[in-house]
Order: sequence, then structure tokens, then C-alpha cells
Amino acid sequence: MSGIHTSTIILHHYDYSPFSEKIRLIFGLKGLDWRSVIVPAINPKPKLMPLTGGYRFTPVMQIGADVYCDTRLIARELERRFPTPPLFASLAEQGLAGVVEAWAERDLFWPLARYITGVNAERTEPGLNADRAALRGKPEPSLARLQQVARDSLGQALGEIRRVDQMLGDGRAFLLGGKRPGLADLAVYHGLWFLDALPIRCGTALDLYPAIRAWMGRVAALGHGRESPFTAEQALDAAAAAYPDPLLASADGAAPAPGSLVEVRPEGYVTEPVTGELVRADAGRISLRRIHPAVGEVMVHLPRQGYVLRPAGHGSQIASAPLEDPVGEEACR
Repeated sequence: MSGIHTSTIILHHYDYSPFSEKIRLIFGLKGLDWRSVIVPAINPKPKLMPLTGGYRFTPVMQIGADVYCDTRLIARELERRFPTPPLFASLAEQGLAGVVEAWAERDLFWPLARYITGVNAERTEPGLNADRAALRGKPEPSLARLQQVARDSLGQALGEIRRVDQMLGDGRAFLLGGKRPGLADLAVYHGLWFLDALPIRCGTALDLYPAIRAWMGRVAALGHGRESPFTAEQALDAAAAAYPDPLLASADGAAPAPGSLVEVRPEGYVTEPVTGELVRADAGRISLRRIHPAVGEVMVHLPRQGYVLRPAGHGSQIASAPLEDPVGEEACR
């Protein structure tokens, strides 16, 4: 634990995770020091679960005994703690960036992920395809099925890539017209970055778009900040040595009362819920207090959007996934 302060940023991630690349670039934009814990790409993740209470997606950010899940929430927490340089030039840009982020991580990312993972179906980590299918409650897709979905998805992806090219069509340096990259750029970038992240590179899809390539170079120039290696055991020790930041208990009218035992699940996934004492639920986040023997008390923070909050033991059904989603949005998280 020597040299680890309770404000030290710890990122639980792996190298080819595109959503992790989004956060690594925010570290670069803000010039931050951080500790890097490499986690498995597939379950089990026994050294992460004491921190998250069951949340298994990548990345996860830890600061002391506060644990932040989902890049939408992580990005905004980093902006709150480290506002300079900003991810948004104004309140209006913040709203626009959120719209671009929602489009980029749904309409752009899904077809790209299906295309890239299908092309690489025989070269991916053993068990990856089965793991991602299980997240949607489905059997492992066949190699032929993955390859067919890759072919179908390429056309969809190219249509969305053309939108990015149009956004840069007036010669602007960054997507929302500013002098520096912001959250909108990073949300779009990481899906395109993934084209060349796996063994079989798929970046030829961008060969007809020099403006996109030039823009990607400007975004990549942010770098990843100042990274230091860290072990999972050190991360657990850091949580055990800290207490969660004080948080005023409150809940809006759509949530159970503060102090209730609740569970939170990502919509549309077959995964264990995060169960804990509800401390806060507002329009932006859900915060749960949990206690685990390995770390003591931690506060797990999740976004409100895209997650289902219920009283513990409610037994709510998992939303069904689209049939044409053999590996899911989290294909490479």
C-alpha cells in the first residue's frame, strides 16, 4: 500500500477493450496519473467481484473505496473531480455530447463490434464467444453464424461511418467544432479504434475516409496519461484502507427509500445483480453501500440510464435481447 493515496485512480481494464480506451484517453486529455489493473476479458473475475458486488463489465474505475461502473458514469465522475481541461466547452456542448455518445455506443458500436468479432471469430480468446452469448441468455453461436453476422454488419457499420465523415465534412478538427477533443470525440473514436485492436485488422473499412483517419490521429495524440502497473491484490488493499466519500442519502420518487436493500441490473443482460443498501438514486446515478470481507465497506456507483433498480428479491425478468445480437453490445468489454 506504500504510496497509494485514497484519491489514486485505479482502472480495472484490459488492453483491447474499446470502452476502456475511451477512459484511457480521458486520462490523457486531463493529464492524469493512474494505476492499471489488468482483468480477465471473460468470467470468472474473482478479484474484481469484491469491489463491484457482481458487476462484471469492463472497465471499472476505483478511487479508494468508491467504485464506478459504466463509462458514461466514469467519464462524468472524472469531469467532476478533474474539471480542467474540460470534456465539454459549455452546458450546451455537454448535452450534444451526450446525444452523440448515445448514438456512437449503440448505432455505430454494435455493428462494428459484430463485424470485428465475427472476422476474428477463430482468433479471439478461448471462451469469449460463449461468454458473451451467455450474457444474453443464449447458446454459443457457431463459427458460421458469427461470420454471417459479420458480413451483414459491415454494411450497417459503413453507413454509420459515413455519418462520422459527414460530421467532419466542413474541415473541422473535432466533431463538435471545438479546438480540442471532448467526450463526443472519445465516444465515437473508441469503436473505430477497435477496428485494428484484434489480431485480424479490419481498418481497411476506413481507407476511403482520410478525414476520419486524420481526426483519429488527433484524438490518439491525447495519449493515456501517466500509467503505472498495479495488481488486483493492491487494488483490494487500497479499498480496504479507505472509506467511501460522504454522500447525502436521497432518492427520487421512482426509487425505493434510502436505506432499502436493493438490486441493480443492466437492462437486457443475464447477469448477477449488484445488491446493497441504497444510499442515493437520482437522474444520473445509483449509489449502493456494500460490505465484503476482502475490502470492508465500499460504495458502488452505477448509471441510472440503462439499469434497472428494484427492491432486493423482486425477481424481475431480464429483458429479452434482439435476436440478431449473437455477442451483444458488450462483445469486447
